[in-house]
Amino acid sequence: MGALCEPVTPVLRVHRIPFSTNVERVALAAGHKAVPVTWIDHDAGDRSAIRELSGQDLVPVAEFDGEVVADSMAIVERLEQIFPEPPLYPSERISRARVDVFITWFNEVWKVSPNAIADELDRPEPDAERIAEHADLMRARMDVFEHLLTDGDFLSGHGYSAADVCAFPFLKYAVLRDPGDTETFHRVLAEHQPLGDDHPRLRAWIDRVDGLPRA
Repeated sequence: MGALCEPVTPVLRVHRIPFSTNVERVALAAGHKAVPVTWIDHDAGDRSAIRELSGQDLVPVAEFDGEVVADSMAIVERLEQIFPEPPLYPSERISRARVDVFITWFNEVWKVSPNAIADELDRPEPDAERIAEHADLMRARMDVFEHLLTDGDFLSGHGYSAADVCAFPFLKYAVLRDPGDTETFHRVLAEHQPLGDDHPRLRAWIDRVDGLPRA
């Protein structure tokens, strides 16, 4: 009988641009699972290679031994399927559904406001009323995250999860910003997420997740 073959770990390559919030999601997920990543860097002004690989311009784009996956949270889910331990999604169905609902809300509702403000700021004549409206929404939603942390150290209430991976790269701008990061969208995140004395749990959560490993 021949020798048993050891399982082959898929080679993970991830295409990125500097300071990308969505790329950091993948770095956090891979770091949590101790999955090595080969990072492929691209100029933010030239997405032609990314487009040729994935049919679209956004990063990150991951290659799992030739399987191409675009969209940051789709990559996180694929990581979970290939490397299930330690988990980022609860195994219990109701808890998993809550994490999925949070991620959908964050991507499809919460992100609307900072994107809208950034779009306005990049126009020749920004609409100040529209900016103020979305800035108010961003400030009000800081309370949502504070309340989610009432009973635990992480957003889902079931330990560190994909919910934290999803939100942290955006919410961290309330406290953290690289001086070399000049992206309009990131300036919006820094300017319209005020952390006062009424958000102690959120501030502690940002520090807590920032201390976790990244790939």
